[in-house]
Amino acid sequence: MPKAGSAQFTQLTLNGTSLLGAKPKGFTWKIDALQEDTTGLGDSWFDWTPPGIRRATVTQDGAYFDTAAGGMHAFLSAMPLPARTLVWSPDGVTLFQATGTLTTGYEVLAVLGGLTKANVTYEISGALVTGGAVIQPAADKTATWTGSPIDNGASTAAGGTASQQVTALTGITGFVGKLQHSPDASAWTDIATFVNVTTAPNHQAVTVAGTIQRHVRFIGTVTGTGTIRVAAGLFRS
Repeated sequence: MPKAGSAQFTQLTLNGTSLLGAKPKGFTWKIDALQEDTTGLGDSWFDWTPPGIRRATVTQDGAYFDTAAGGMHAFLSAMPLPARTLVWSPDGVTLFQATGTLTTGYEVLAVLGGLTKANVTYEISGALVTGGAVIQPAADKTATWTGSPIDNGASTAAGGTASQQVTALTGITGFVGKLQHSPDASAWTDIATFVNVTTAPNHQAVTVAGTIQRHVRFIGTVTGTGTIRVAAGLFRS
């Protein structure tokens, strides 16, 4: 089984805003299968019955307290916040996404002789989507490029969702990203094209219908002179 360390945790965005810049020290997510206490008179042991409901909770610990414009404090402290999309990759290969992300806890930690930090708790309204693949690792780009193909091992027939996060953009006047697929990594066709991006942060999701071939790659088309930081992935249904 492949193992990953903290250096491979290369993507953590909330609505396209990268949270890794605040250097969080820990990140956890868990799924609970809720149980109802159905113990009654005459029972000598507790009795629990699952109602068929699951809950996902995500926590982010020890990030540095950042009050800069566009920083983590300004982005997270003004609760209650609308639902947002949280995307992360703990190993630079697999991708997770929670679309109905609600920030329910924001805790600032100040200690003598240390830098001030903050913890964040996210409750997920809806499903936690797992099993995605990183197609374009988070990277700074200055010109149009074609990414390396990712081999899924086989095609899938039920479509999926393409995801793109632009976390930084300077000087670039336009950017269009797209995913292409191929049965043999030779002949390529488009399966998802994202809307032109002119500002950051920016998060987009595009539904992909029908068969997705075995090989997938990302193409980024840059207009203007500057730098853009982009990540993209694919969740197969």
